Amino acid sequence: MGFWASIFNVIPTICFGFQCHECCVAVYSSLGNKKLSNWVIISLLSMFICLVIYTLTGIYGYLTFGRNVAADVLMSYSGDDVLMIIARLLFGVSIITIYPIALLLGRLVIQDPLLRHRETESYETCIRVALTAVWIIITLLIALFVPDISKVISIIGGISAFFIFVFPGLCLIFAMQSQPMSARLRWILIAWGMITILCGTFIFGQSTFFAIMQVFHKL
Repeated sequence: MGFWASIFNVIPTICFGFQCHECCVAVYSSLGNKKLSNWVIISLLSMFICLVIYTLTGIYGYLTFGRNVAADVLMSYSGDDVLMIIARLLFGVSIITIYPIALLLGRLVIQDPLLRHRETESYETCIRVALTAVWIIITLLIALFVPDISKVISIIGGISAFFIFVFPGLCLIFAMQSQPMSARLRWILIAWGMITILCGTFIFGQSTFFAIMQVFHKL
């Protein structure tokens, strides 16, 4: 039982690291050749690169520090190490470049319903600026007052499991209604989408509940 519990404990962290589905939608909309196969190749290649980088980082961190490795592996290394300073700078660059994409997509989700009944240019500008400011302020407050990133990862990672598994499964099922392919392949992909939805629902519920209980227990 302890073995399976430890596996489920890691799932939120894995989901947090691979939470890039919202960026995949933005990438798809910018493609010149909007074919499902083209998007799948790009998505799988990107995920594979992330898998290699994250896996190597985790392995080296554990081999170096064992069970004492910090939730943010860079914090386990000395602050005077030149290589670690460079790594932290590169990590900051990656956050700066990915943050606007996440902000844009999150803002559009909130902004579109607000502009549904009123679409003047001045009103749209005010809404866009206000939502951007609120988003950045909330992010800054979380960064200032949450001392341990592992708490954030556990909560957001558990919730993101729903989007990582259930959301793509639903998209796959609906995409099969319009994509030209053989009936056999279509039903195989629909079945895979249903399996993904079921597994994602279970992982979302279990991981989120366990993460919330952990946070309240620590508090």
